[in-house]
Amino acid sequence: MDTITALIFVVTLAVANSIAAFLLWRVHRNLRGLAQVSVGYLILAVGFVLLGVRVPMVIIIANTAMVVAIAIVTEGMLVLAGGRPLRWLAPVLAVLTPLLWALMLWLAPEDVSIRVAAASLIYAALYGRLLWGTLRYGGRFSAARTCMTISLSIHICVLMARMVTALVHPDPNFVFSAAVQPWFMLEGAVMMNLTFYSVMMMVGTRMDEDLKERTHSLMAEQRMHGQLRQFLSMLGHELRTPLAIIDRSAELSLELLDRPRGPVAQRLDTIRTSVERARNLMDNLLTAERAELAAIHGDLVDITQVVRDLMRVLGQKYTEGRIQAVLPTKAPFVRGDREMLAVAIGNLLDNALKFSPANQPVHITVNDASMVDITVRDSGIGVPVQQIDQIGQRFFRAGNARAIPGTGLGLSIVKAVVDRHHGRLVLNNRPEGGTVVTVTLPRQPLPCPGDAHPIHGFNVKAVMKANSDRERRLSDGPSAF
Repeated sequence: MDTITALIFVVTLAVANSIAAFLLWRVHRNLRGLAQVSVGYLILAVGFVLLGVRVPMVIIIANTAMVVAIAIVTEGMLVLAGGRPLRWLAPVLAVLTPLLWALMLWLAPEDVSIRVAAASLIYAALYGRLLWGTLRYGGRFSAARTCMTISLSIHICVLMARMVTALVHPDPNFVFSAAVQPWFMLEGAVMMNLTFYSVMMMVGTRMDEDLKERTHSLMAEQRMHGQLRQFLSMLGHELRTPLAIIDRSAELSLELLDRPRGPVAQRLDTIRTSVERARNLMDNLLTAERAELAAIHGDLVDITQVVRDLMRVLGQKYTEGRIQAVLPTKAPFVRGDREMLAVAIGNLLDNALKFSPANQPVHITVNDASMVDITVRDSGIGVPVQQIDQIGQRFFRAGNARAIPGTGLGLSIVKAVVDRHHGRLVLNNRPEGGTVVTVTLPRQPLPCPGDAHPIHGFNVKAVMKANSDRERRLSDGPSAF
C-alpha cells in the first residue's frame, strides 16, 4: 500500500464520519457531543490532507489541525458518554501546538524524530484521556465501552511504539517511509472506524433510554390526567350540591315570608346572586380544565347546525334576532367534540352579545373552503390594542371590561378548544368599533352514506344520531366569559 492511497482512504473515512455525525445531530439535537465529533472529524480530514505538504508553515498548520481535531473529537465523545468536557483544552492546544512546532523546526529543522515523538505523545495523552473517560462514564454503554477500550488501548500502544521507534531508529525519516507510514495510517483509520462505530452504539443506547423515559413520562402524564379528571368530576358534584341547597333555601325563604322586609329580601337576593356567580365560576373552571384535558372525540360535526342550536339557546337569554348568521348552503363538517366546539363558539357569541349595545346585532359567518372559518363580528367596546396579545390567558380581562361581570375564562376556553382541534384563533379590533374574532378549523370531507370511517369505524347515520342526542342535552347554554 502506498502513502497516497492510504491518505485518500483516511481522508474519505474522516469526511464520511463527519457527515454521519452531523446528520445524527441534526435529527437528535439533545445528543450533546455529536456536533463536536462532526467538527472534529472534518478538521481531522483537513489535517490529513495537509500532512502531504512538507513545507515548514504547512507542517505547523497540519499538526495543529490534527492535535486540535483529536482534542475536539475525544471531548465530544466524553460528552456523549455523560462525562464533563475540558472546554479550555482545544483552545489551549490551538495556541501551544503551533508555538511548539515552530520552536522544534527552528531548533532542529531536519530532525523529524523529535516532532514525531512529540506528536505521538500528545495523541497518546488525548486518547488516554478518552480511554479513562470511557472506563469511568461508559458503564451503561457496555458493548460500546468494550469496543472503544480495545481499539483505544491498541492505538495508544501503537503511538508509543511509533514514538520509541522515531527516537531510537538511526534513520530519522524511517517513520515516514513507504514501509511504515501507510500501515500506520491504515491502523489509524481502523481505530477511527471502530471508535466511530462505538459512538453509533452509544447514540443507539441514548435514543433507547430517551424513548423509555418519554414513554414513562407519557404514561405518568396520562395517569395524572385521569386522576385530575376524576377529581374535577367529584369536585363539581360536591360543590354543586351545597350551592343548590343554599340557592333553594334562599328562594324558599323569599316565598315563605309573608311580608319580607326590604333589607331581608335584599339580603336573600344577594345570597342567590352570589351563589349564581359561584356556580358560573365553578362551571367555567371545570369547562376550562375539560377543554385542556379531555380526549377529543372523532365525531363528524356539522358547524352550521351547531350555530343554529346556539342561536336558539342564546335567543332565550338575549333579545330574539340579535344574532344574524350567514351560513353556507352545504354544511361544512369538522372532526372533533361537538359539545366542546359548541362551548367555544357559544362563548364567542355570548361575549359579543354581552359587550355590545342591546340594540346592536352580532354577526356570525361560516365560510367553507379548504378550511372552515367561523367569524364573529360585534359593535361592542373592543379590546385595548396593547392588551390584544394577552387575550386567551386564564382570568385575564381587558381594562375596559372590568365593569361588566365575568370570570376571564371565556376566551381561554375558546383557545384551548381550538388548539385541541388543531385550529387557529385570531382576534382584532374593527375600525368602526367592536371586535372581529375568527376561528379556523380543519375541514373534514363528508363520507358517502353508509361508508364506515377508516379509523373510528362508524358510519354517517350513526354520527348524525349521536349529534342529535347531543343536541337534546344543550339546555344549559354556553359558558360566559
